[in-house]
Amino acid sequence: MNRASYLKKLRGKLQRLPAHEIDAALAYYEEYFDEAGEENEQRVIQQLGSPSHVASQIMADYALKDLEATSNSNSTSTSTKKNMSAIWLIILAIISAPLSLPLLVVAIALIFSFGAVIFSVIIAIIATVLGIFFGGIAALISGFFILTQDWPTALLFMGVGFIVTGLGILLFPIVTRLIKTIVVVCVEALGKLFHKITKKRKEGY
Repeated sequence: MNRASYLKKLRGKLQRLPAHEIDAALAYYEEYFDEAGEENEQRVIQQLGSPSHVASQIMADYALKDLEATSNSNSTSTSTKKNMSAIWLIILAIISAPLSLPLLVVAIALIFSFGAVIFSVIIAIIATVLGIFFGGIAALISGFFILTQDWPTALLFMGVGFIVTGLGILLFPIVTRLIKTIVVVCVEALGKLFHKITKKRKEGY
């Protein structure tokens, strides 16, 4: 494999990234080859590793960089979409990395286990907040129904209903931010997992 075929294969492996990121990555490695000189072309290829390995590193680094750029974004929908894209890119990076079969199986198992736990936590949080909100609505409705029969109890139910419903409404933005934080932590954890796996591969694990 020579420089031209190496860079061509690398470009092909990076098709899931934005065009400007692909161009920037290719420009960096072209400059790397230029600095090493034509006589050291094979040595550079050996140092870098396969195009698959380099592409997986680039995708994971891009995902983490993109996550940092959007973590403080005010647009929740945009940030969530980019966070999910970052998770997907890191998963693709792990799967596409030239790993041994045992490492690849362990990585995929960890991803699925981690994803299942996080998904369960998020669902539990959402269910709790919705339960509080609808519980308050139910208390309000119950208070209205018994207003003519037992007004002190009705007022108690209505008061509790207003408080609980208000609490549920107040919790929505907090829960949204919490879920966003969980997703960010997931991406960072996946990024660390990827770097650990690739480090073990380099060490000959």
